[in-house]
Amino acid sequence: MKKCTTKNRQKYFLNLLNFVLMTLAWAYLYSQIKNHQSFFLQITDLWNELQKNKAILSIVFALMFVNWILEAKKWQILIKSLAKINLFQSLESVWVGLTLATFLPLGNYLGRAKNLPQKNRFDSAGALLVNGGLQFWVTMLGGIYGVSQFLKVSNSITFLLFVFWILIYLLGLFFYNKYSYKEMFVSENNEQGRETQIKREGKFIRQLRTESIFWLQKNLYSISQYFQKDILKTTFFALLRYGVFLLQMILIFKASGFLLSIEKIIVGSSLLFTAKSILPVGGFLVGLSVREAMALYFFGTLGENKVVTITFVLWIINIGVPVLIGSFLILKNTKTKQNQ
Repeated sequence: MKKCTTKNRQKYFLNLLNFVLMTLAWAYLYSQIKNHQSFFLQITDLWNELQKNKAILSIVFALMFVNWILEAKKWQILIKSLAKINLFQSLESVWVGLTLATFLPLGNYLGRAKNLPQKNRFDSAGALLVNGGLQFWVTMLGGIYGVSQFLKVSNSITFLLFVFWILIYLLGLFFYNKYSYKEMFVSENNEQGRETQIKREGKFIRQLRTESIFWLQKNLYSISQYFQKDILKTTFFALLRYGVFLLQMILIFKASGFLLSIEKIIVGSSLLFTAKSILPVGGFLVGLSVREAMALYFFGTLGENKVVTITFVLWIINIGVPVLIGSFLILKNTKTKQNQ
């Protein structure tokens, strides 16, 4: 009887917690919209303009799903040593992580670890670090082009910057293969080698007597399990995801009636993505005020109101909609656990 009561209490607490998380996600979205009431009229005008190009708008929405499926594919590759999950489970984890990240500092990490076995969730931080690092490298690769065009740098210098940035990636890939963390501890990629590694890590940690070192060691070991082909695949999907972002920007600018060349849209977009990646704004979701300021700066010559509304509409499509989906997934998971 006591066990049953305890189990019911746990279910009630889990249900309440997930309901609170979902409510906070909705409240965040509402606050973002409420704080930008001055743009409602411009958004309405923009939406009416986009309605004239419903086919393009539908493609932009479809690309949102392509974007997150690519992100889910990256995550699926990077955590395959911890758990074998299908693409839908990976996508669910990514969306839940995005939702939790709206109000929790470690929300993205907690959400993405939800479909992993309990014993391996602690070790998924390394995969998240590699994922973010590779996407950052791709963003900076595009940023080199954007900054060079914006500052009117010569083509020869731009080419050298591209070569330098790609060389950094290739050198990192080479040294990872030659001197990876696993080579220091594990001689073979088998279960016996893994057990030996864990034992050695345990001994090392007991000597240092610190949990932080244990966490670092475990995640460094997890990172070292990737083959070069895993890193290359993840980089490829990161490049595709960046291309999807650019295509969305081009389509929505064109559908909005802006007489701007594709080259200038790409330059402005790459600058926007780069700034968002390096500015210390905190959290996974960049505040709309920061996004607007950057949009006004990089696309200022286009007319500030329409530029801001375009970035806001894209924010709703690419972030707002997935956050709402993620909140429903949180609620669905709660009901599922209650019925078990």
